[in-house]
Amino acid sequence: MRRPAARPWLGFSRAAERIVGPSLLAFRQIAIFAWVPLLSAWFGGADAGKIAFIAVAGFQPVVINTWQGVKALPPAYRELADVLIFSRIDHVRLVALPGTLPAIFTGLHAGLIHAWLAALGSELFLNVTPGIGGRLNEGSQLFDMDLLFLGIIILAVIGLFYNSSAVWLETRLLRRRTR
Repeated sequence: MRRPAARPWLGFSRAAERIVGPSLLAFRQIAIFAWVPLLSAWFGGADAGKIAFIAVAGFQPVVINTWQGVKALPPAYRELADVLIFSRIDHVRLVALPGTLPAIFTGLHAGLIHAWLAALGSELFLNVTPGIGGRLNEGSQLFDMDLLFLGIIILAVIGLFYNSSAVWLETRLLRRRTR
């Protein structure tokens, strides 16, 4: 009988959860805009700082949801993979990944929202070349309601586009999962 291999990934290994899990959960409690001073000191206020800020914002929801999705897989799935003598890679590719896709996409949706908010916030806080956030700030300072409403509408349209793209990708991949 084959002995189950150790799983070095978060969600597959209790040791990894004990080591990395508390740090991720603590990271989750930090307000996203609290990272602005640290990231601007490390990367500067230019595009590198903005990209780092967006990455930090989108990282947490994706990782936490993926971790929880892997943990929520029924033990019978692992037992089936062991009976079928799946390698670690086959277990992840054929069992764990398809089983956790709904949780991963939930994290991706939340990550997109956080990243979009971070993109807007970075324009306001990191003094990056003015984009939509800069125009909103300008409209607020000048009491230009037309500019404010235009900025809000543009943000809504872009946000809807991101969300629609994520839903399209999710539908396409989850449809393949059921085949």
